[in-house]
Amino acid sequence: MSESCQTRRMYGHNYAVPGTYEVTIVVAGRFPVFGEIVGTTKTGGERPHIKPSVLGQAVLDSEVPKIHHYYPEVDVWQVCLMPDHLHMIVRINQTLSKGKHLGIVIGAFNGGVSRAWWELKATVSGASATESRPPLFEPNYNDHILMRDGQLENWKRYLRDNPLRYMMRREYPDLFQRALCITIGGTRYSAFGNMFLLRQPEKHQVMFHRYTDGIPTENTEYWQTESQRLIMAALSGDVLVTSGISECEKRIKNMALERHLRLIHVQAEPISRYWKPERSRYEACAHGSLLVLAPWPEDLPNFTSAYEHFHYLNSLTGTISSIGHATAVAIQGLRLAHGG
Repeated sequence: MSESCQTRRMYGHNYAVPGTYEVTIVVAGRFPVFGEIVGTTKTGGERPHIKPSVLGQAVLDSEVPKIHHYYPEVDVWQVCLMPDHLHMIVRINQTLSKGKHLGIVIGAFNGGVSRAWWELKATVSGASATESRPPLFEPNYNDHILMRDGQLENWKRYLRDNPLRYMMRREYPDLFQRALCITIGGTRYSAFGNMFLLRQPEKHQVMFHRYTDGIPTENTEYWQTESQRLIMAALSGDVLVTSGISECEKRIKNMALERHLRLIHVQAEPISRYWKPERSRYEACAHGSLLVLAPWPEDLPNFTSAYEHFHYLNSLTGTISSIGHATAVAIQGLRLAHGG
């Protein structure tokens, strides 16, 4: 099973009872059978959107409505069709009948789309009805259970912006580099964004404890002077490096993202092959002002507390901040060129 379709099944969760889910289904081999993204991110152009293929239009017009037709307890609140995959926000309003659950519903939908694909291919090519019919989709699917406050609206916006992010990657490929293994100072990371920020000569570690002398750091004079120093450095073109964990670190990180100032964000969440950041960081990548780094989970120490984890990530930001022009930075066996 491919990395993109790793399931997020919550152990012990009953997928037959009322609940709201974001479901992602991927075409085997990532073939763009559902259409193409058209438009541009440039000012004055048509906003990026999908131009459905015949199959893609059939999915929207026929296959998605079948879900509620055959399972009246289930509504599809939102669909985002992309060339080689699709997202749906699915709502189970009433407990499904015995033996039925979300997996059964999605499996039936996948089967319907696959049949539509086979029939379309047979019509176009004149293929025999007995010809081999390999699965259209990768095995299984990915789901997120939408339970937290604001989670549903976040996913709705994410899906609405999916074609925009797709076009950003196409129009600015150099600013959306991805590396599943980049070694910096002996530590392995996965990375996403503008790699050349590592080679910028002036980098500043952003690290603030939650409290200073028993007072929340954001209420201290130290915060006022140090935050201003960091902001002025960033405005002059220097790179800020932070894990963005404490309240003050988050403030600096968010300010940098909003203003498209140069930022290296060291996060705890792993970066997989198909991982993508949320909107603010995606836009910063398109602007060329962001690099996201994530240390490999298997290389992390066994932390006994969140406090230890906090300090470890901040130690990594210190190392990254001190990278010099001649520091060896290897990306999947290739060396990142000096300069840039």
